[in-house]
Amino acid sequence: MNRNMTQHKQPENIPLKDVSRFNRWINHLDEKDKLLRPETRKRKWIISLAVLFLLFVLSFILFPWVKMEYKNLGVTNEQVIQTLPDKNRLLPLEMPVDSFEQRLKKQIHENNSEKE
Repeated sequence: MNRNMTQHKQPENIPLKDVSRFNRWINHLDEKDKLLRPETRKRKWIISLAVLFLLFVLSFILFPWVKMEYKNLGVTNEQVIQTLPDKNRLLPLEMPVDSFEQRLKKQIHENNSEKE
């Protein structure tokens, strides 16, 4: 039983970040890149970045602009507010509140109207 438990342990000499295949592949490519001469390495990165930038610029030229088509409803905010019942009417920038706040506002309003 102890033998089976030791077989399932992860080797301690492998860091956790190098476990995935993608990380090992990137590390291998990075080591190969570091072995190049500085001039060759610089030229390779300049060409790579130039190609990526060219693809970026061509994407704006090759793909057409999206034409936004919309239909004007012809209804203004004032018309919508007038059609709402009074109890559900909100001010333009007022956020909906929970029922406790609504009851509190109603009670305060009633108390103010009784005093007048």
